[in-house]
Amino acid sequence: MTSYAEAQRLPRADRSDFPAGKTEIWDHVVETRKLDFMPNMFAVMGRSPEALRSVAAVGEHVRWHSALDNDLREMVICTVAQGVGNVYEWDHHIHKVPERFRKSVGTLAIEAEPAPVGPALRLCRLLASGEDVDDALVADLREALGDAGLVDLVVMVGYYQLLGSFCAVLGIEVEEAVAHVPFNG
Repeated sequence: MTSYAEAQRLPRADRSDFPAGKTEIWDHVVETRKLDFMPNMFAVMGRSPEALRSVAAVGEHVRWHSALDNDLREMVICTVAQGVGNVYEWDHHIHKVPERFRKSVGTLAIEAEPAPVGPALRLCRLLASGEDVDDALVADLREALGDAGLVDLVVMVGYYQLLGSFCAVLGIEVEEAVAHVPFNG
């Protein structure tokens, strides 16, 4: 994974920058995230409205329509974010991780948790670091999550790896209103 750029390399797009007939993409992202503003990462991605539409659609699935429960989804996000050095996603999601896991998410210690948490986060760490995933782990996750859950987990890891590359290369700045929390050791 590339290092996080020291400064943001592209400016935010604004809704008014979108061509006629494309503003519904902007509106949809804001509406589905239940926000009254466009997050910086998506605003920069809006420099290519169709990329924003496509990437946001995958994000909608993994965040709100996947077979994974909300707590596990937030831990997956933070595990991948830490694994690929994505400060933006980490800072946006670490406060949504259950309190009892906040200091251990992204560390080897959390992998000792019973299924599905421990094995799922092990898979996240392995994928985020480019390591091999063995058949036994896949079998354990298939048993714990079912086929749909396993697919959703792998797609979710890939989605947050994509966002990690996007944020690192373009130096996406975390909004001032979002508290910075250092990665776990």
